[in-house]
Amino acid sequence: MSLTDIAHQLSFGTHASFTRAFKGQYGVTPSSLRTGAKPLSPSPIPAVVQRSHKNLNGDIVTDFTLTEFMETRISGIAFEVDLADDDYRKKIRSHSEMLFNYIDEAAKIACYVIYSGCQPDSSQFKVLVGIPGSIQIDKPFHFTVDVPQFFCAKFNYRGELLDIGDVLKSDYARFLKISKQESQPSDIEFIQAFDNIHELDSEYSIYAPIKKLPADIDL
Repeated sequence: MSLTDIAHQLSFGTHASFTRAFKGQYGVTPSSLRTGAKPLSPSPIPAVVQRSHKNLNGDIVTDFTLTEFMETRISGIAFEVDLADDDYRKKIRSHSEMLFNYIDEAAKIACYVIYSGCQPDSSQFKVLVGIPGSIQIDKPFHFTVDVPQFFCAKFNYRGELLDIGDVLKSDYARFLKISKQESQPSDIEFIQAFDNIHELDSEYSIYAPIKKLPADIDL
């Protein structure tokens, strides 16, 4: 098997993060073992490497991967939401429905929900909900913005957004630890990406900004 396949089976996002964790535990890289370095005596694989998929109240969180969120022009509507007080799903849906008049009902168009401007210990976010490209919308708070390219951790999620905080504190924190990554301070807190704006109850992807390490330059 390739190191990439092994890394994915062990729930690492990339072979680079797997290599760093392996070397940290055993003092030698997995690739050097294959080139004839002295063998390691058998020992149990640390539990942190054997982490299983997370099941949070029945909502499955899949593995994190390291990737680039490519620069994307997004048009839509901006508003604010308080996750503690608002019915955030209803609010996001109501604003996304404002876009439907400008979209072919049969067209499968991606939808992005961008959360930004959250202060420490606050549940209030600025939210942008939109679709790729430039469109003019005759509604208040219409925007077109170029989201810059950024390096991020990506994972798929199906479930309540309010549970994301628990996921970030557990799975995401654990991912950062074993892969020796660091979160990246950014105006963008995270991005929800839906494959189809007409199916906002489906599984979606989460993109969370992280710092790019020298070992990640080729990713």
